[in-house]
Amino acid sequence: MFRDPASLERRNHGLRLAFAVALGLVFEILRGALVPPLAAVIALQLLALPGPRPTAKMVLGLFVVVSGASLFAYGVSALTADRVFPYALGVGLIYLWGFALALQRKTAAVGTMTLTMGIVVTTLAAVSTDLAAVLVVQLSLSVAFGIALVFLAHAVFPQRAPSPGAAAAEVGAPVGVTSRAMVATLIILPLHLVLAADGLAAMVVLLTVATMLRQVQIEQAARYATSFAAGNLLGGLLAAAAVRVVSLHATIPVLTTVVVAATLLVAWWIERVPMFAHVLLPGFVAFTVLFGLAFMPASPSADVELLKRLAQIVAAGLYALGAVSLVMPFARGPRALADGSVM
Repeated sequence: MFRDPASLERRNHGLRLAFAVALGLVFEILRGALVPPLAAVIALQLLALPGPRPTAKMVLGLFVVVSGASLFAYGVSALTADRVFPYALGVGLIYLWGFALALQRKTAAVGTMTLTMGIVVTTLAAVSTDLAAVLVVQLSLSVAFGIALVFLAHAVFPQRAPSPGAAAAEVGAPVGVTSRAMVATLIILPLHLVLAADGLAAMVVLLTVATMLRQVQIEQAARYATSFAAGNLLGGLLAAAAVRVVSLHATIPVLTTVVVAATLLVAWWIERVPMFAHVLLPGFVAFTVLFGLAFMPASPSADVELLKRLAQIVAAGLYALGAVSLVMPFARGPRALADGSVM
């Protein structure tokens, strides 16, 4: 059925995503990880990047980045918790560097990890700086497992052809990396400051919006508003349904079966419509984070209001898409303003 290399690679790519997320969620939930979805989110975002699997050199670099980004994020949170301007400045620098690195193919993995760790640590620090300190200490295990999932997924479902989206990510970007990083930071920073008091809820929303701003070329983002909302709605509703089924039959076989079925379904959506894969990926992130946080040891599943969080994700995504159309003319420069072109 999958005779041509492109079709085979699309299938294997989807299976890699489903395999890593399913194994990551089940293992981390069963071992009682502090943040159960963290390893799966790390693996998902790294596997979604174009190009071959990470090398040993990249793995070492990722560990250094994770340590540095985590410590910096914790320092920003601990030292500026009661001062808005220094806090905004520190968090803004995390986002600016993260997006600047994530939007370049050679440093995409490093930027992705910087954004992920910055969001996770700062949002947990909003709940408790002591909790964030514990997370920084325990983070290495989830990060190591997340990176191991990437290698394992490539070993089980090898990459036989270039990633279908690799070439598309390189072309058609009239806005430079610096401008795109600044636009993304200006869009997500106010959202972070508004949601910071919500702690765990902010993690769900910010990881999803950051994924959207990395995946979609910012100047084209408004065109994908409907697909983005639909992808997140499907991912969130699937997470709510999956949590409900597992809560009714709280056994390991049920947990495993539900997670595998759900991840295969979301991965199928992404690979079935390749042109919208970069828009549906945030929906996969939303599913992973929402489902994983429902089993977080520090917060019983009843406290994680999935539908409320889903509404926040969709609202935040629409805010981001609306902000893009307002900011992009300035990012493109005076000529775009004179022409009156937004997109």
